[in-house]
Parts: sequence; C-alpha cells; structure tokens
Amino acid sequence: MRGASGAAGQALAVGVFAFVLGVAGSWIPSFWYDEVASVYASRRSLPDLIDLLRSTDIVHGAYYMGLHLWGEMFGFSEFSVRLPSAIAVGGAAAGVVVLASRVSSGPVALFSGILFALLPRVTWAAVEARSYALTAAAVVWLTVLLLVSLQSRARWWWVLYSLVLAMSIVLFVYLATIVAVHFLILLLHKKFRSAMLWWSGAVAASLLAIFPFLLAVLRQAGQVSWIPPLDGNLPRIVVEYQWFLGAPAFGIVFLVIVAAALFVRSGTGTGRPWRDGIVPMSLAWIIVPMVFMASYSLVRAPIYLDRYLTFTAPAVALLGGVALGRLAALRWWLPYLALGILAAALVPAYAEQRSQWAKPLQMDFSAANDFAASNVEPGDCVLFGKAAWNPSSQRLIEDVDPAAFTGTRRIGLAKDAAATGQLWDEELPLGDLAQQLSTCDVVWYFTDRERDEVENLRLSSNDKWALQPYDFEKSNDYALLSASGFRIDERVTFHVTQAVRLVR
Repeated sequence: MRGASGAAGQALAVGVFAFVLGVAGSWIPSFWYDEVASVYASRRSLPDLIDLLRSTDIVHGAYYMGLHLWGEMFGFSEFSVRLPSAIAVGGAAAGVVVLASRVSSGPVALFSGILFALLPRVTWAAVEARSYALTAAAVVWLTVLLLVSLQSRARWWWVLYSLVLAMSIVLFVYLATIVAVHFLILLLHKKFRSAMLWWSGAVAASLLAIFPFLLAVLRQAGQVSWIPPLDGNLPRIVVEYQWFLGAPAFGIVFLVIVAAALFVRSGTGTGRPWRDGIVPMSLAWIIVPMVFMASYSLVRAPIYLDRYLTFTAPAVALLGGVALGRLAALRWWLPYLALGILAAALVPAYAEQRSQWAKPLQMDFSAANDFAASNVEPGDCVLFGKAAWNPSSQRLIEDVDPAAFTGTRRIGLAKDAAATGQLWDEELPLGDLAQQLSTCDVVWYFTDRERDEVENLRLSSNDKWALQPYDFEKSNDYALLSASGFRIDERVTFHVTQAVRLVR
C-alpha cells in the first residue's frame, strides 16, 4: 500500500474529475417517468411521504427521504435533483482509487479511478435522478471499510462496517448481494479465521437491524411486477447495456484491453498475491450479484434490470485498471493511449446522454412543463390524457413542477396520490366531466403525439413497447370535447407529448 497522502491526493483529483465529467450538461435532459417519480414523491410533506413508503414504495424510501431534504434546501430543478448523483459518482471514483491503492499499485489505482469515471454506465448514472450512482459509492466505500477492518486491530471498524452495510441495503435492497461478495473476499484473505467471527457478527447485526425493512420490501414485491422476464436478449444486456450503455465501441475496446493484458507478464500488476488481490475481488463483485439476480428472475420472478447493477461498475473499472497496469509493463505510454481511445469511444454516448430527449422513450415531461408555465393562463382548464409510452397519465407533466399550473383549473383529478399514499394520481374518465367542462372557456389537453403507424421499441431494460397509431382529431376524447362545444385553437408537439388548446 502506498503512502496515505499520495493515495488521498490521487483519489481527490480523480473524484473531482469524475464529478465534473458527470455534472456537465446534467440540466439538459428532460425528466422521464422514473425521475418524475423521484421528484413527485420527494416534494410531498413528510407525513405524506411516509404514507407512500408504508403502502407502496419503501424500496426507494431512503433515496426519497434524502431527496426530500435536499429539495427543501436546493429545489427540484433538473440540475438540482441530479446533482447528488454527480456528487456520488465523484465519491465513488475517489473510493475506487482508495480501494485499489490498498490492494494494488499506484498506477493501477489511478487507471481504475479514471476508467470508472469514463464508463458509459457511470456517466449515465451521473445524470439520473435515482439512487443508482449512490449505490456504486456505497458499495465502494463499504468494501474499503471491509479491508480496513481486516487490517486494523481496532474492533470499532467492524461496528462502522455493520452500520454502513445496513444503510446501504436500505438505500437499495439488491446491495444485500454484496454480503456474499465480501464473504468470498474474506475467504481468500489471510486473516479469514481470525476475522470471520467479527465479520459474521457485523453482518448479523445489520440484517437484524433492518429486518422490518426487508419484510416491508417483500410485502411490496408487486411494485416491480412490471420488470420483463429474461430472454435471448440477456447476452446483449450483460455485454453491452450493463456497463457500456449506448457505447458498444467502448465495450469492444475495453474487452480488447483486458484480453491483451492476459498475455502480458505482470509489471505494475496487482502488487499482491492472487488470493487476496484485486482480480478475485473484482470478479466476485461482478459475478455474484449478476448470478443471483438472474437466477431469481428465472426461478421466482423477474428482478433483473441492467441499471440495477450499476453498483458493479466499480469492479469493472478495477479489472480494467489491472489490465492497463499490465500494459504499462510493455510501454509506459500504452495505458494512456488506451484511455484516450476509450474516451474517444465514449463521446457519442456521452453527448447523447446529455441531449434534451436522452431519456427512455425520449420522454419530454420537463419541456411540456416549461411550455405550460409560459402559455397556460390562470383560469384556463387543464386536462391530462393518456400516452402510449406513459404507464400513468400525462399529469406527470404537472408533477414535474406544479407551479407551472398555478391558477389553472385542473378538473380531471379523481384521486390525489399524496392523500391516498399512492405514487401516481388517478384521472376521471373524460365522459364524466361534462358538468365541469360546461364552466370552461379554454381547455388545455395534454396527450400523446400523432403517429401514423405502429412503432415497436425495445429498451435496454428489455422492456418492449408497441406504440399504436394515434390521431387526436379521430380520438374518442376529442369527440367528447367537441360534443361539449370545444374546437381546436392551437396544437403544439414538443417531442412525444402534444398540447392542444381548445376553445368554444
């Protein structure tokens, strides 16, 4: 292990680099369905948020609670709610350097940290208002704590390890798979016998402390019933989407680097015996969670999503860092050339991740909300229809920022989600609104965009969508509005959302 000051300086520099790379352009993409869920849940009062977690969404409770406090201080803009993810990416990158420096050489630690910052899955997580970036940071630092606990005589490190493990699992329940990973790391460590009792006690204490949380997660298992089953697309999910999202060229270059390193003798390699070195630790970290989630999905119920395994990205970076370290044994400049090629391969995906319609199904909730803030007048009636690509109603446009609709009459609400402990509001059928519509002079109707033919889409989550043709003027909704005396005055399509202004 290198000097503490050198490792700390290197970790700080890489962490800042990863943060800057991650936060750049984070305000540009329009919110999508999952991010609106984060914002809408976190905007609620604390009692309403607790009701939601009790009834529906405890699995994301820690993140929602944290975002609630963050939003109270810094607001809920696209930049603000994604900023914690960018900070977490920086913290995770620093953690990768610290972790690698404890089990490998200085160059490997540096290469691993830089590579982590460049991974397409990581640059994606930095602009996602969900907990994925935080899961990577949590697991990295939890693993650092494990190594410190193993190497220290101070037993309070195990207490801290137990606390952080419990917090990590509450943050994202699938992080419980890291327990098996850490057992394998411990099994290969020279202090296995003397540390086993302390580690087992720390894990048992963690699981006992969060047992009520785990029971609540099991009761709400239907919350992830939408996850599609695994099929023949799994190899592509694993090889491309899981870590090299939107950048297959990056993945190819990465795999070539790792393959080439296998034929090079260790020069600046792991710096430790194989049994307690960086390679077996990284392989266990990658394989164990993936095998568990795939097996559970095949035997019990689907839970496997590419983005759920973001917390394994640090292990991929560590393997890549070892490979780059081995290449340095041939020529000192080879790893830097390889990093340059990887950075170039990242550019198209990085730019796409930070474009306005970057999110799944190119959702445009933020753009529609901005339009409403500028064009919908106080006293106007507002209705939210359905869209083929939106599992809920188009009221998610309002959920982005209700202030955009201040003074308007939102007449279609059947059930308020905050009042009923649910995630999403429920809408009244348009046919039940004749009396309310009779008092409106102007109606804004937010609905789907026009489509002439079926559009078949398959997301990286393996979710399949068949978007049916849509013509608003031929729709039943327009027939009902027309029967109430309204005609189209103006129509605006943002990207996949259409706003229609109707007047008498």
